[in-house]
Amino acid sequence: MNTLCHVEFQVTDVTRSQAFYEAMFGWTFRQFTPDMVVFGIGDEHIGGLIRSDEIELGNSPSLWFKVADLDASVQTARTSGGAGSGEKSEVPGVGYSTVVTDPDGNSVGLVQYV
Repeated sequence: MNTLCHVEFQVTDVTRSQAFYEAMFGWTFRQFTPDMVVFGIGDEHIGGLIRSDEIELGNSPSLWFKVADLDASVQTARTSGGAGSGEKSEVPGVGYSTVVTDPDGNSVGLVQYV
């Protein structure tokens, strides 16, 4: 728990970016959603490439951490000087996720596996 579980890159062209990272690191890819592929080495998951119309500098790549309890983690962020809406998004076949911010406004992704 509380370890990095996913690195996500916003990209304007998934196919082009996939070819780049495949050549750079030998990562293998599989389709996850229509706008996203996930990658890793063998069976080891590293992250994903998600299609975006615009790349928001400073927001990509994003880091996601595995937590035991999403609601408790959002509450901890709030009481520790950060912020978080607490709105959960379903991650198909994985669990749920949300984003909190640290006291300086840096985004921190949280994932609760089911």
